[in-house]
Amino acid sequence: MTKPLLSVVIPTWNRAHFVCDAVESAFKQRPGAVEVIVVDDASTDDTVALLESTFGSRIRLLQRASRGGPGAARNAGAALASGEFVGFLDSDDVWLDGKFDAELRVFAEFPEANTVVSDSQSYFEGEPDGPTRFAQNGLLAATQGRVTNADDCDWLWTNSTLTAHTCGITVRREVLAGIGPCLFAEDLPCCEDWEFQLRVFQLGHVFVLPEVLESVRRFNDDSRLGRGIPGQDRTREQELMLLRSRLVVIERSQSWLHGLRPDLGAERDRFRLETEAQFARLTAKAMIAS
Repeated sequence: MTKPLLSVVIPTWNRAHFVCDAVESAFKQRPGAVEVIVVDDASTDDTVALLESTFGSRIRLLQRASRGGPGAARNAGAALASGEFVGFLDSDDVWLDGKFDAELRVFAEFPEANTVVSDSQSYFEGEPDGPTRFAQNGLLAATQGRVTNADDCDWLWTNSTLTAHTCGITVRREVLAGIGPCLFAEDLPCCEDWEFQLRVFQLGHVFVLPEVLESVRRFNDDSRLGRGIPGQDRTREQELMLLRSRLVVIERSQSWLHGLRPDLGAERDRFRLETEAQFARLTAKAMIAS
């Protein structure tokens, strides 16, 4: 392959039944111009063997000796990327046909764009799980169905419940180089994707593409800490982990997330107070219960 146009980083852990779907969906984007980098995070199932037998040298397969979490796996894969653009795809998710072509059209129309963010539909055990991500976070209404600069959208991305899905974000590789080698936090059990988005979005020139181009697939297998199961409340431990991780991200973003629009800064402060209050209430209940 000549220098790829797109590098796709796929972290995986014990995803033998799903990872090939993710890889195939990446290769279908633009055959011959896509580099797929799969980082196995010390799987204990047949993930590696299946990847090797199915794709062989078509993929770059990096095997980690010990599990470091999705942040560490994504960082390891991003360090190998050589494409002009970089996308991140979890191994249980898939990109829809034409995703990258649609994003390329946005980059061509708006050459100042650093990042393109597109919409996604979530599924739980194969069934649609609620409205699309943009319908949930306000971007569907804010864009009115048109490609729009995120600065012109009423989108409060300093609230972690209003983020985009990471598999819907494509970034120029030179922009990632400006962030540094540690794109994703490696010390958090969850919310590492939100911190990454904060770092990318603060650089500006983010364009929103209101088309559903990704399927985010979730399964009842406890594979991701902090994730609840649709229709069920999170456990107390999961909720505490999530709130604690949010607070860590908010606290350390104070040192580098500057120059925010007034509404984004106000929302970060409001969300911090709300999260602190939730954490205090849950901690108090845990102490009473013990």
